[in-house]
Amino acid sequence: MKKILFLIAFCLLFQTCSDARDYAKLHIKEIKHAQKYGVSAKYNKSYAPDVSFTANNIKDPKLLKLGDYQEITDLKYKEKLAKDEQEYKQIEKNLHSRKTDNYNSQAYSEDFYKVYRIAEKIIRANNLDFTNWRISIEKNADFNAFNSNTNNVTILTGLYDTFSGNDDALALVIGHEMGHGILGHSARKAKIRKKMRQAYIANAGLAWAVAYKKYMIESKNMEYAADVEGAKFAAKAGYDLSKARENLEFMNTLDDGSMERHSTHPNAEHRLKNYDDNRKYFPLEEWEKQGKYNIYNSSVLKCQKSSDRKSIIIMKAPSKQAGNYHTTESVEEVYKRYGYMAYLNGEFKNAINYFKKVLNNDKSDYAVYLYISYAYEYLGENESAKEFAQYAQNLAPENKYVKEQIENL
Repeated sequence: MKKILFLIAFCLLFQTCSDARDYAKLHIKEIKHAQKYGVSAKYNKSYAPDVSFTANNIKDPKLLKLGDYQEITDLKYKEKLAKDEQEYKQIEKNLHSRKTDNYNSQAYSEDFYKVYRIAEKIIRANNLDFTNWRISIEKNADFNAFNSNTNNVTILTGLYDTFSGNDDALALVIGHEMGHGILGHSARKAKIRKKMRQAYIANAGLAWAVAYKKYMIESKNMEYAADVEGAKFAAKAGYDLSKARENLEFMNTLDDGSMERHSTHPNAEHRLKNYDDNRKYFPLEEWEKQGKYNIYNSSVLKCQKSSDRKSIIIMKAPSKQAGNYHTTESVEEVYKRYGYMAYLNGEFKNAINYFKKVLNNDKSDYAVYLYISYAYEYLGENESAKEFAQYAQNLAPENKYVKEQIENL
């Protein structure tokens, strides 16, 4: 029987090899596959045209300031950058002079300096200089980067080389990985993994399954959060988020979305949607001003190669008051930002909903009441507009914009 089966298999193999094939039809079949998996169409599709998120002719007396900073004049900022550039030249010289007998590390000197300048700008613009940051560049063809131990960012050369010439995309990568560290994702994941281990040791299958499902969901949510936080960091450092988007666009060419359920990362299409949805609520002009203020009021951060000679250390600020370090936005601050930007985007119902969430915790800001009044006015709900204008007047009776709104209604 075995001999018969072997003979049949041999005949089938021989037939496959010897039959004439219609290679034209084969190519057509492959082209059909390319419609689903081909990179070019998918890559170009990712390049959505930029749209303005701000509507025109909307009342905005600019009473809502989304951060504590003072505006720095262009002249002063340029003078500060020129002064800093002298220190950067010395740091660049030091990085190039640190030779070792390991050709891998010697080849990275220029790359390390480039990554240092991007990361250092992000750190200073966002007041992240409360700790040393470690940046590693690893020789690996894979398209990847990751955060470990909170303050270590590792970039693989496959990703680094892909964005050669696009510092904005590299800034988003570095910001994303720093975002993981700042948002405490390592500790958060470790806590869930601990529950999984405990369930495994106790042979509690159901408990393990619940913890595992939580781990997969939470891990994806952390990626979404790091994408947004990284975009905030890059925006405050003055990087172009439209150009930075190439990072997610390229990931979209590598991902058909079918493995999301079994991965700790969302598929790239969902990450692009998350990125674009959140950008609508970014006060980019204001954030860039905040970043300039922070850079103007900080010093160049020193850089040195670490003991392994395959990574660099960006040194923390030697003398800085603790109160000036980065703090993650509070939930109330996010609601206020979303409300303000939704209002400017003409999303008046969303603006009202977000602003009312601010009022749930703080009823002392007359400007929030005033902007709710504006939003109701644009929706044609004058009675509600009057009601909230009156609340604003009770808090700030002499404010000219409140008076104007009361008179207008």
